[in-house]
Amino acid sequence: MRIDLADGTLFGNDAGEDEIPNVLASYFVDQPGFSSFFDRNSRLRIARSRKGMGKSAMLSKLAFDLARDEDSPLIIRATGASLLGIATPVDYNPLNLQNYWTKVLCARVNYEIGKTIGFAFSDSAMALVESAEVAGFKEKNIVGALLSRIKSSKIPIETRVENYSNHEELLKRAMSSESDRKVWLLVDDIDATYIDSAEQQAFVSSFFSACRSIVRDVDNLFVRVTVRTDVWTNFRKNEDLDKSEQYITDIDWSASELERVLSKKIFAFLQRNFSEDLHRAHLDYERDSERLLEFAFMRRVQWGKAKVKPFRPIQILSSGRPRWMSQLCRLAGQEAVKNKKPVIGIQEINSVLKKYTRYRLDDIYKEHSHQFSDLQKLIETFSNNPARYTTQQLLETIINKYANSIGSSNVPPIDGYPYQKPMQLAHFLFKIGFIAARREHKGHAEFAEFVRHEERPELLTDVRNPDDGLGWEIYPSYRDALNILSASRAAKSENANGSRGQYRRRLSVPRK
Repeated sequence: MRIDLADGTLFGNDAGEDEIPNVLASYFVDQPGFSSFFDRNSRLRIARSRKGMGKSAMLSKLAFDLARDEDSPLIIRATGASLLGIATPVDYNPLNLQNYWTKVLCARVNYEIGKTIGFAFSDSAMALVESAEVAGFKEKNIVGALLSRIKSSKIPIETRVENYSNHEELLKRAMSSESDRKVWLLVDDIDATYIDSAEQQAFVSSFFSACRSIVRDVDNLFVRVTVRTDVWTNFRKNEDLDKSEQYITDIDWSASELERVLSKKIFAFLQRNFSEDLHRAHLDYERDSERLLEFAFMRRVQWGKAKVKPFRPIQILSSGRPRWMSQLCRLAGQEAVKNKKPVIGIQEINSVLKKYTRYRLDDIYKEHSHQFSDLQKLIETFSNNPARYTTQQLLETIINKYANSIGSSNVPPIDGYPYQKPMQLAHFLFKIGFIAARREHKGHAEFAEFVRHEERPELLTDVRNPDDGLGWEIYPSYRDALNILSASRAAKSENANGSRGQYRRRLSVPRK
């Protein structure tokens, strides 16, 4: 069973929503913490994680499983962008916004129900069909289409289309008339273009309040939503969101779970392409995880002073995100084919780091530049500099290499707020995951503890205690593209050469 390391399907699709459903199901790795999200009796669940952790994949896996249920529920897939196209909010008053989202969500469900109705016999059914036709979700029936075309002054036929503004009541009537049918509304990327301003906080947070409202008031309606962790953190002062916290399913991956993800992707690839050989080999993805990895990777690679499994540097460089892990493996696989190697080794991983870390920078720019338009300039100020900083060093770098160079008055707003001090920018870099907080263990730097923004969102916000004794480190995922140097190695190099020299980078693992 010789694997083609350049095969684009080996490590799965980067976008869970774009993967072939049965292929996604074949390599999806479940966790005990996911059970509530997939629970058929749970009316509302919210998947929360950083970007690239598998939120969309969870929605796709749920949709795949629901489609195979015996009761054949109605499954509706939607995004934040598609919901916004249904109606425009009147203002940003929190109560009005909740009513707005309730109307939008109910309308989206009504359109889909109306789309599935063949011939309407009841008033509620006719209303659903007409609302779906008006919104463009369903073609007009043959009678209505013909009447609209033959109407003239000589043939005084009048066709009437109702404007259904009370979609919530219409949905209640529809669901009560079909009491046995379940409807699942799966909403992805509700926070796609979120900017941390007072208006946006009210706009997005009211969406979750509306979700709670409709599952409480509408029978047999089930809602699943995804949200980024950094966005949810901004709602922590909203009292109404406290009631939504109980519906949260956090997505986080341990090193062993990520290794299972990788081995199961290889196992699923072998099942698709070498099913008979795989059956004869009696391989199981859980029992034979290491053997499966050896189909694509060297057994051990040199990492620092030790021989480790190739998964170790892959895990570090992917920052615990399955999507990033797949992208790195795909690039390294293509490099192995180019080098005519049968498996991926450390040489292939190192060879693609520049390209891979450039992708990571592009990701962070695309994801967060709408929150701070000068993000690329700010991050580029850390090029050719150490990876670790004290709070004072971090602020001095931001002041001297960015703010002073363009002029404080020219610094754009950060998350909708005017620039006032460098700590705003430092906190923003912490929030978007460019830097992590780091607690040293004296004499044992390899055992350092790392803290992410979602764990301590108050860090770098108060000048009286900006860091709680923690230092700061730039994530390994961004370093090579910026030629960022490890602080400890840079110091040794300067002592030895009198200037910054070349050395092998030491990568630390940001983890809980």
